[in-house]
Amino acid sequence: MDAEAPSFAVLLHTFAGVPVVKVSGELELLTAHRFREALEEATASAGDGRPRMVVVDMSGLEFMDSSGVSALLAATRGFMGGGGRVRLVVRDSPVQRTLRVTGLDRIFPIYPDVRSATNGDKGAA
Repeated sequence: MDAEAPSFAVLLHTFAGVPVVKVSGELELLTAHRFREALEEATASAGDGRPRMVVVDMSGLEFMDSSGVSALLAATRGFMGGGGRVRLVVRDSPVQRTLRVTGLDRIFPIYPDVRSATNGDKGAA
């Protein structure tokens, strides 16, 4: 019996000239490769004469396991090592708890919405 694929969507768009990867649903083993590919595309397109930044909008995620954590780290490591910035949009959810437990909330700044993330306003994250 095949495992049913979880509900998951990923969309790459821009906001104020900044690449935004918006993910929703469940980010886990069966969907992590799509997330990583979108992040890699976003980091490749960031820059072009302005500060290199990517926003990852996780406000629609209901769940993220270690596969999602690994994909986030793997897809952004080189970008951040080269001076790029990755900002996360996370609402109070199990995903935020995962980020706290893994210590990723100390690596990636967390913002309440995409506008705040692109402007660097911490707001009430």
